[in-house]
Amino acid sequence: MAATTSLSLAKPTSDILHFFTETPITCRFAATKAWLSSATELRRDFLTQHSSIAVLTSSRKPRGTGQFHTATVACALASETTPSLKDLPVFPYIDSDGRIRPPVEPGTEATVFAVYDNNMKVQYIGFSKDARNSLRTLMGRRPELCHFYKLYNLPALDQKQLLAIRKQWISELGTTPRGNSDVTQKNMWEKPVDSGSVSERGKALAAASKAKMLLQTLMDKGLKEQMIYDPALLEQGKCDVLPDKDISVDGQTTAARGPAEEDTRRKQVVINAPTGVIVEYEIFYEGKYKTNGGWMYDIAVKKDNKETRHRVICGRFYPEAANMHEDTFLETVMGFLLHKKVPRHTEGMRSAKQFPINYFAVGEVAQNYDDFRTWFTAELPDDYWRFNNIQTYGILSDSPAPVGPEEIVSTRGKKLF
Repeated sequence: MAATTSLSLAKPTSDILHFFTETPITCRFAATKAWLSSATELRRDFLTQHSSIAVLTSSRKPRGTGQFHTATVACALASETTPSLKDLPVFPYIDSDGRIRPPVEPGTEATVFAVYDNNMKVQYIGFSKDARNSLRTLMGRRPELCHFYKLYNLPALDQKQLLAIRKQWISELGTTPRGNSDVTQKNMWEKPVDSGSVSERGKALAAASKAKMLLQTLMDKGLKEQMIYDPALLEQGKCDVLPDKDISVDGQTTAARGPAEEDTRRKQVVINAPTGVIVEYEIFYEGKYKTNGGWMYDIAVKKDNKETRHRVICGRFYPEAANMHEDTFLETVMGFLLHKKVPRHTEGMRSAKQFPINYFAVGEVAQNYDDFRTWFTAELPDDYWRFNNIQTYGILSDSPAPVGPEEIVSTRGKKLF
């Protein structure tokens, strides 16, 4: 009777070597088969308990030999904090409220994210210490490609871990996204939008025109939060969205204002028009920003039970020439447009003859309405108007200034039209 021989996983190495050199081949075959079956069960149990470690075992027979070669390859120990891209939830870039609000847990120090286009193809993988503002910035640069995203938050800013996660995601995709591999595409994701103007004189105008086009695209996509393009960059012929400092990680306003402060920014306006008509309306100053050439206002106007939101660019030379405070001058400008019954809702496509009342510069009012100057007792600067009127390029503006949304929602989340 053939001797019974067993190969135990617990045997020392010397016994195993003796088994393969001294035991008859028939016994070796039966024992090895049983051993492999036992090893397979052990491996399965081990992987069940340690799912973060991947082991790949394969057997192959090299050409020209009669021996089997068993290779065991241990992949990199995948940390439990290294996520698989395919297992992460996908989020629409703009949520149901028209906002960009990535889920960032308290205590997050860094985030890795992947941006998807409308065909669910990854276009760019990036890192950020402020996921919300990074996603806002990319939307302001490449709105046509920002449709969905996935992200993973980290409790510590570890550059090696960030790079490892990106490397793993690229490996999963099987190819590097164009926004990370193509130099031109990479610059378009990681640098401000260039207006393309070749002249120093036309840089600001070209950038403002480009910014308005981008904002129109954002509005068409359903974005309802405020986006302001950096005025300093606009002067350089470039467009980039300013970070939103008043929004916390969950997308809610952190600097909530009390009723008393809100009342100081809301005002009832009464203007006597040159025609003898009295124009009355309510104005709410949502924001006032100083620019190199004057001011930019974000206001809400309520008249005839209809409230609309407006952004107005006012060069400082206008109120100075009119000998008026800039706020009073602005209120007169809005009173004039209300008196002219200019349509106050111009979202989406509008005709070339329709005045863009939701976003405009004071110079545009002067150019479109000959009787505008009659509303002021002092003489306004004619020369500047004549200069603007003979130009045929770019948008018309009082000064290079921040560009933002036209008619979206109030700071309290209420729709204003």
